[in-house]
Amino acid sequence: MSRVKELFDELSPLLNYNENDWVVLQQEATHITSWIPDIVSVFYDTVYASSDTNKIFHEGERVKLEKTLEEWVLSLAGGQQQDSFWEHQWVIALLHVQRGVKNLFMLGMMCRVQQVVLQKCMEHYEKERASEVYSAFHRISWAIVTLIAECYGEVLLNSTEEGLSRVGMNPALLQRIKNVQIKKMIEETERQA
Repeated sequence: MSRVKELFDELSPLLNYNENDWVVLQQEATHITSWIPDIVSVFYDTVYASSDTNKIFHEGERVKLEKTLEEWVLSLAGGQQQDSFWEHQWVIALLHVQRGVKNLFMLGMMCRVQQVVLQKCMEHYEKERASEVYSAFHRISWAIVTLIAECYGEVLLNSTEEGLSRVGMNPALLQRIKNVQIKKMIEETERQA
């Protein structure tokens, strides 16, 4: 079993993920795909308005990135996805890490996309159906960001352990260093409060 499959199997019950979520999104594919211009516009207008984006994006690549987001939304509206979908989300996570996209941005922007989808659901559907469509989108998209966030942690941990093992440092020492750092950060936070 792949690491991504293990993680997905672990997080699915936490999110109340249901395979029927894909059916719901596929049933509403026409509406969902009609929202793509607004989703893309809100997403990239928001991201590019941040002063930190110049550290992430390259000159002139917005159109390409917008197309990637459009394809992502289309994939969600396309219906049932196989394990390869989740493996691909892991690759996307690795690309986020490689580019230096902070979890702050990734999680914040998924929340922003979810806000747009919620608003669209409320505009297009009766209350019960709006809840059903939005909940399906929310569970699937939150599964994606959960995998991406976990990927960040695993890359950091694996890189640290690999690097320290090359210089002969014991993993127990790494844990002690982490504990000291956590204690220091808690104390700093309490002093500032």
